[in-house]
Amino acid sequence: MAPSGRVYLFHGPDAFSAREALRALRQELAVDATNVVRLYGGQDLTLAEVAAACQTASFFAEPRLVVIEQLSAMFGGRRRSRRPARQRGPQPEPAASDGLAEVLAHLPPTTTVVILEDQVSASFVESLKGLAEVRSFPVLRPEEVRRWAAERAKSLGASISPQALERLCELVDGYHLGELAHEIDKLIAYADGRRIEAGDVEAVGSGAVEHQNWDLTDAVVAGRADRALRVLQEMDAKQHPPQLLHTMIIRQFRLVILAQDLLRQGFSTPQIGERLGTAGFPLRKVIDQASRYPADRLEAAYRRLLESDAAVKTGVLDVETALECLIVDLASIAAGGRSRPAGTLPAGGRSGR
Repeated sequence: MAPSGRVYLFHGPDAFSAREALRALRQELAVDATNVVRLYGGQDLTLAEVAAACQTASFFAEPRLVVIEQLSAMFGGRRRSRRPARQRGPQPEPAASDGLAEVLAHLPPTTTVVILEDQVSASFVESLKGLAEVRSFPVLRPEEVRRWAAERAKSLGASISPQALERLCELVDGYHLGELAHEIDKLIAYADGRRIEAGDVEAVGSGAVEHQNWDLTDAVVAGRADRALRVLQEMDAKQHPPQLLHTMIIRQFRLVILAQDLLRQGFSTPQIGERLGTAGFPLRKVIDQASRYPADRLEAAYRRLLESDAAVKTGVLDVETALECLIVDLASIAAGGRSRPAGTLPAGGRSGR
């Protein structure tokens, strides 16, 4: 029997490290850009499409790389049911079907498949045993983040003081290693060969403060209410006034809604960026969130956004309370739950910011 290609499952919330591993694998395989195929899982992706991408042999025996993001969504985890909610029975955990196993077991020898998942069930991981090399990318703990940042700076030929390292890791945590890497690059350029000090972090740290904003919106969109409220409590009220945060969350969801609609219409990333008036990291973040968020839940989130905006403008809720209610409700919707009636407080009351 001819040798089959390789399969990898990269899973975990540390998306930056997973994509770094993907980049390293692509360099190792020496895959040309024309031989890279990307698919996004969800209710619209079919097994036939996966098979066509994975089992197409390359010309001239050149290596091919097939990257499939959120593949587990095909198998029940995030797929929308057409039955009314009251008629739905218990939903099975997503696991790879026999059909998918058959596809992955018979790849052309020149094809490598990488499955990228941010959250995945144990059953899905188990179902790929024997087929895929599994690598987990958990969020780094604070001491691991400091070590990671120090090693990254050293690998780039830079030196950073303990005080600067501590301050930098206070501003950007393990959920955002990509942003932390970007901040380190900026600090290296700013220091221009000398050791990076704490004052340098403060001087160029506006981007790091912005990353706290992303930390909050990421947690909300990902359905992690506990983390979102914890981030909110840790924020400096002077740098992050509640009025600004409330508006920021509404704006982010609005961009996700618009981006999802444009993706459905077949617009490219540059075209979406032009229509939304954004580019770079913010654009990549919006498109990533739009491609992952189930459409029905996004509709429910939009209705909740309108309610919150009206509650603040009419004085039904003060902005701090409305912000907490909105965070809890949007996270609940993202996780597949239901929001509370408009105007009621989340469990635990006010955050005390």
